[in-house]
Amino acid sequence: MERLNVGLAKGERVLDRMLDLGIDLAHECGGTLACASCCIIVHEGAQTLSPPSDDELDMLERAQADDPGSRLACQAIAAGGDVVLEIPARKIPARVAGSAPVSVTEGAAKFLAAQLAKHPGAVAVRLSVQPSGCSGFGYRIDPADSIREGDGVFESGAVRIAVDALSLPYLQGATLDLVQEGLARRLRFDNPNARRSCGCGESFGA
Repeated sequence: MERLNVGLAKGERVLDRMLDLGIDLAHECGGTLACASCCIIVHEGAQTLSPPSDDELDMLERAQADDPGSRLACQAIAAGGDVVLEIPARKIPARVAGSAPVSVTEGAAKFLAAQLAKHPGAVAVRLSVQPSGCSGFGYRIDPADSIREGDGVFESGAVRIAVDALSLPYLQGATLDLVQEGLARRLRFDNPNARRSCGCGESFGA
């Protein structure tokens, strides 16, 4: 694609400015750092933009956006001035930019629906990750009494799922299943983002 010269005011997000100019730049998560669809390549003026955070760099890595100058337009804040950029033609992998980032099997959906019914005030099932366990991160599954600002909300297996923006990059492409272990049943994540898992199966590294 041709290079674009975009003028930016101090404190302005690159994504917002491009949309104001009528430039068709995908932003499937709404600019919450939950996908990589707003990837751009900055050729000139990179020094006038805020530096990428560790979370942005992690998302770019997951999207295999390894071109020099790659940024997420939703995360780049201007100090003021012009930048020269282009929108790469490369397709973002589906598991990064998909509209339903977590799949729930039929068995897991029925189990979650039954558990949710025990909480009359709940509006969704909240999936999240937090620092925990011997491998770095642990999964949480809780009834959600409300939808928070920045949540990704979608339907999967006839169950409403809410995932906060910080957890979503770690859960993109995961499948939640209900497995039978002896006489017990438990929910298990099959997560392509997990680079290592502990023996207990309750924590993972990404």
